[in-house]
Formats: sequence, structure tokens, C-alpha cells
Amino acid sequence: MKKNIFTHFLCITILPFAPSVFSAERKQQTVKEQGCQLIPSNVAIKRALNKTGGKVVSVKLKRNGAQSVYRVRVLVDDKRIKNISIKACE
Repeated sequence: MKKNIFTHFLCITILPFAPSVFSAERKQQTVKEQGCQLIPSNVAIKRALNKTGGKVVSVKLKRNGAQSVYRVRVLVDDKRIKNISIKACE
């Protein structure tokens, strides 16, 4: 009985987060394979805001072909969303 409760607890608490953890590790590994230094997301946010102004809605690290980029969504003029791509490597 205790074993079933523990297994159920693990499934409820840990497994929902597993895909995001593995995804982040995969992205970090991909960036390392490219031989570059990954910039922090807050640097990408500052660069996007310097280009557009506005308010940041979201930031995601994506792979664009052979490059890794941050996709920064910015609310401009409180009316529209603008997608900005910032290189993730220096």
C-alpha cells in the first residue's frame, strides 16, 4: 500500500515537470555543441526593449536553423504584439 501511494505521489508531483527540464537541458547541450556562450534571457530582453520599447510579454529560447535565438514578444503602444529575434550566442 505504501509503495502505491509513493508511486502515485511521484507521478503527480514530478512527471509533469520532466518534459520542461529535459527540454532545457537539450537546448543547453545544443548551444554548447555550437561552440558559443549563451547570453542570459534578461540580456535578450534588454536588447529587444532597446529596439522597440513597450512591455515584454514572453521570452523563449528557440532553435532557428543552425542558430539558437531568443524569441521575445513585446507589446508595443499597448496595441500590438511584436516578435523580436535576438541571437542567443555571443
